[in-house]
Amino acid sequence: MNLGHILFSPHGRISQNEYWLGMLIVVAANLFLTPLPFVGGLIFLGLIYVGAVVPAKRLHDADKTGWIHLIPWAISLSLLGFGVVAAGGAALAPFLDVVGKPGGWEMLESGDLSPQATAQLVSGGVLAAGGLLLFWSLSALTWLVYTIWVGTLGSDPEDNVYGPASQQAQYARAAARSAGAPPAEG
Repeated sequence: MNLGHILFSPHGRISQNEYWLGMLIVVAANLFLTPLPFVGGLIFLGLIYVGAVVPAKRLHDADKTGWIHLIPWAISLSLLGFGVVAAGGAALAPFLDVVGKPGGWEMLESGDLSPQATAQLVSGGVLAAGGLLLFWSLSALTWLVYTIWVGTLGSDPEDNVYGPASQQAQYARAAARSAGAPPAEG
């Protein structure tokens, strides 16, 4: 098992075990290394590449294109964009309502808000935070489902356009032949 190939080379195929090892490294690095000041940001940028390479090679092993990896990115970025817009609207609407009332701007500047105005502004903030949390959660769920789907895809037991079959698939094919059974699909 060549860890450099698993994590950095966009070419070829990797088995399910290699995929899960690569994803474990990506998740652990995201959790423990990206919080570091400055260096963490650089590591995060590198992990975006590694996080694209590992699933692409697993998709290659299932005889699928690595471009499928763009689908969860598109869904995730769309959800986060909708979340930001919804949160902005939820936070801005009560603010504009308070400011739009006679003396509202002066009341806001002085900090002397009525209980009703305070409740209105707080509820807008809570709705905004809830909206962001909802859309972020849907984005995270998208990635979780995609990661599990890619990790459980069956291997193409034969060589394909992306490279020779993984050793795991070759062993399964050899075992099926020696037992006299037809090779298993997927």
